[in-house]
Amino acid sequence: MARKNEDTRHSKSVIRIVCEGDKTEPLFFSDLCNTYFHDNEYVDIRTIPQPYVPEEADDVNHTKRGWHKGKKRKVKASQKKEPEPIIISGQPPLKWVQYARHILSEGVDEAWAVYDKDEHPKHKEAFEEAAKVVDGKIVNIAFSSRSFEYYLLLHFEYLYRSFLQTECGERVDGNKHIFECGTGKIPEKDCNGAICINGYARTRGYWMETKSGESTFPLVKDKLIKGMVNACRLRSESDAKTAAPVYERNPYTDVDRLVGRLIGKYTVPFGTKQRICESGTDWTIELSSQGVEIDNHSDRAILLSRGQFTVYDWEKEDVLILNETPILIQPHDKCILDCCLDKTKVISIKLSTEKEILLLPKYES
Repeated sequence: MARKNEDTRHSKSVIRIVCEGDKTEPLFFSDLCNTYFHDNEYVDIRTIPQPYVPEEADDVNHTKRGWHKGKKRKVKASQKKEPEPIIISGQPPLKWVQYARHILSEGVDEAWAVYDKDEHPKHKEAFEEAAKVVDGKIVNIAFSSRSFEYYLLLHFEYLYRSFLQTECGERVDGNKHIFECGTGKIPEKDCNGAICINGYARTRGYWMETKSGESTFPLVKDKLIKGMVNACRLRSESDAKTAAPVYERNPYTDVDRLVGRLIGKYTVPFGTKQRICESGTDWTIELSSQGVEIDNHSDRAILLSRGQFTVYDWEKEDVLILNETPILIQPHDKCILDCCLDKTKVISIKLSTEKEILLLPKYES
């Protein structure tokens, strides 16, 4: 029997997010979980490592990264006193996947490994290990190339571009000294966003810094759907351009899948069927050139309520009801809803208060 520890106590559903870094990703996901699961007694979600939130951070902090409240937030997934470090030995990124596998064996229901491409040596082995099914569980990977900052960038604009660095700099006595590209502080070494992600972001006023002790979540918390849509679009474009494994690609990210899992939203690319098996139903939905295709594969009729399908413009935050009347689909029958989307719109299908499907339009390459 698996031993009971802090990862399994007093919880209906236990999710752990194993992060490569000890600041950027843990702070981001801790902030996100505080926002969406603040009073939820049925889930226990924490990052590993857990970020340190200083006790004196009591006021609202105004920065060029956005603003957030410090100590007064009830940070379920972070510490108010500096936590003991968790040492995860081995070669990256395989070691993070192996640690996630280890905690799954101790009673954790769902584990994610969040890491970047960087120069890590064991990418192939990490993906192979994660895909193994042990006791009915796999390790989920949230991967970014070149880095997590690329995922953040997609909340501001759609961009399909390879960056060589997250931050330009040079090693001096074993320590990296950054050039702060985009600020002009070191003009002769400033790439102005041609090489590094942070330099690109600074030149456009998206943010100034991502590696400090502040959360980057306030930067994008009002743009999460835009980030999810752009990340899904990026993967579709990447799949069309290369058959290389995702860990060899640049750019690439699927961090949005973890974010979507946490906030209950799931993106589906144009021309892709999404199967739904809930409450005894079995049906698929797909956005095609004909419209929204709904196929009932079960032996019972399904009734879709009025307004269950909407057109959502995530740029203007406008909502238009697609089905003004309920839809009854007989067993093994189908129907098509006419619609025409531009690039800032998606079809939203509310399956429950906690689950929403987003069908993406067709994008021109």
